[in-house]
Amino acid sequence: MISPTETYEKLKHIDNIRDVAYDRLFNTYLKYNLKGEHKLIDIDSTDQESVIKRLTFGRPVPGMIYTFINLSPNNLQELQNLKTGKTIQFHDFTPICFCTSFNPITNLMKGLNLTMLPSSERLKFLQAYFNNYKLFLDRIEEKTEYNKLAVNINYMIIALTGKNPQLFKQFNEQQGAFFQYAYRSYYIQNLAKFRMIEYQEWSYIPFYDAQQSFKKINIAEIHKTYWDNKNKTK
Repeated sequence: MISPTETYEKLKHIDNIRDVAYDRLFNTYLKYNLKGEHKLIDIDSTDQESVIKRLTFGRPVPGMIYTFINLSPNNLQELQNLKTGKTIQFHDFTPICFCTSFNPITNLMKGLNLTMLPSSERLKFLQAYFNNYKLFLDRIEEKTEYNKLAVNINYMIIALTGKNPQLFKQFNEQQGAFFQYAYRSYYIQNLAKFRMIEYQEWSYIPFYDAQQSFKKINIAEIHKTYWDNKNKTK
């Protein structure tokens, strides 16, 4: 895998890159729910999702990124603006979630809903993760091309031992960010079309237009609150 920042610099010159990102991350996974060979669109397309699903029975894996439709009966969430003290309520329908942990007893997945972060901060998170696990991600194409299992064991150990807060604090310091702003929890039984995003498609995440991901709020307000909170914590 090439550095997310390098990939971003190449992709940003494509005229319709936001449309491409929407097609890859929303249409493929949620609108058309393409699976297996049906989602192998490009010559370098992979189906690591099926490899992992067979071993985990569809349970989320820490270190992977998922998208889904959130059908929770109580899908009204809150954000606190640390700068103004204002509480914002919104519905969170189609997250793109970096899984930080999963409890098989409660069926609760925790993670960062990357759509809540402004585009530049999504890129920073992916770059921080790449920097920390470069040895693993450098060989990801080799593994996925031949359908070998490609899960980040070192990150899974961090997640299982409860050391995520220390790691994300390190990520924040490295990137000058406030990633915990996007921290959310989801019960698996309330999620429809639960899909794992292929590594090769992570590069589209910074370009993804999340306008339709939230209801009762404008995405610009969520992102403005991010900047307010980030600046408040300095």
